[in-house]
Amino acid sequence: MKRVAWTKFQDFYLRPGFLKALSVALSAERRSVANEAIIQRLRSPLFDIAANHPGLWTNVAHLMPEPKSGRKATPSRKQEGPTVAEALLLDGDCPSVLFAITGPTAYKILDWGRDVELIGRGNQITERGLILRYLLDERATSAFVSGDVMAWNPFVLTLKEKLFFLYHLAEIDGVIVELLCQLGELDLAPGTVLESSDAARMTCTALLRVLRGMQGKVPPSEVLRFRTACALAATIADELDMADEAVDLVGAARRKMPKIIKPRARRAAAVGGHARPRKTTKNADHQTIPRFEQLVDLGFLMKPVPDGSEADKFGARKRWQYIPTEICRRWASAVRGKRHEGAPFLWHSFATACISAYQISSTAEPEPTRNKLIANYIWKAYEHIHRRVGANPLDSVALFATLSAASDGVAIEMSEIHRFMLFIKQHGLLPGHVFFSSGNDLDQMFIQLKPGFVGQVASSESPFTQAGIQ
Repeated sequence: MKRVAWTKFQDFYLRPGFLKALSVALSAERRSVANEAIIQRLRSPLFDIAANHPGLWTNVAHLMPEPKSGRKATPSRKQEGPTVAEALLLDGDCPSVLFAITGPTAYKILDWGRDVELIGRGNQITERGLILRYLLDERATSAFVSGDVMAWNPFVLTLKEKLFFLYHLAEIDGVIVELLCQLGELDLAPGTVLESSDAARMTCTALLRVLRGMQGKVPPSEVLRFRTACALAATIADELDMADEAVDLVGAARRKMPKIIKPRARRAAAVGGHARPRKTTKNADHQTIPRFEQLVDLGFLMKPVPDGSEADKFGARKRWQYIPTEICRRWASAVRGKRHEGAPFLWHSFATACISAYQISSTAEPEPTRNKLIANYIWKAYEHIHRRVGANPLDSVALFATLSAASDGVAIEMSEIHRFMLFIKQHGLLPGHVFFSSGNDLDQMFIQLKPGFVGQVASSESPFTQAGIQ
């Protein structure tokens, strides 16, 4: 294990659409950009007043809930109405309209991008962030950034974008992988929903299971992150009265120092007040709701929306209530039957599980051989994302090719692309069309391809066939 597959989430990690907007705000040339410049690009037009954009406002004005009567304006409430982000969530008929970022706190999107590894040092976009950016329609995003809020809706995820977020989240956060299996195997009675307390207990169980699986396998460089995760798991378990389930992982909870009693509380107790301090679930909520909300956007969960007024529907899509979908059940079934002992599931079975879960029908043109099919998707991916100068990470090319193929209903796994390219490297095939550098592992190999690559693969079938690669 090269890293601890766990990421600490925050309460504002709700709508992946904000990460799409962030990838557009960053420099595609991987130049360093000041925080203020990125934040300004995020604030406008995302947090402009929606009413200032007549086309968008006309579409959603009747869907906006009526302001509560008697609500007093406060000095901090300077906005004159709903923002473009709120309006886009409604205009896109998104399954959840819950989010916790505003114009003044747009910097949180930048923090989010760093935590989920879409931004590196100097605010440079990472390889994974570039893949997300390359999935977007450049013409539409450019128009959006220029002020045409009807040109692009970042909160509406395409199938390929859903597959990207699913892969990336599963790679950096094993808790989501465990949650998906738990959710897909639930047998809920009709009309039953998962409340926030149910979701929190499931998240705690998933986190403890992930950490137990890491014991004895944590490399020295990841020990601190592992200890942080264990401490957080113990805190969450204590908040949910599940401390006994975490004892074998973190040991008995340490005795906490008594809290300082404030003078006001001391005076209240002296005159007969017996109010007990409320036990919060702050840490549990911060690790639970973001994961569940993102799974709503990816189609694995839905919120029960009643028939009735638009206000009722709006309110339902803001509640912390969830129901697993058929996509979630099909995913759990596919994962259960495709686990590889000692091999990364994401590399060996991700595409197959996605096609099964989302029931993606094949739309790809038939090819005479499997090798030419793989070469076609590799070349298309390389053309789309390759750097102008220098070699390109095979991991990025392979992921883009896998996502493109899966969205076409074709299962080409990352490991299959690696095996295909490694065979070419080890046998010195296609010397004028393929160039390699660095190591031999999928996440270490760099490649350069030249035009004519697919044709050369098609005319060199014999070595592949003899080696059983077909």
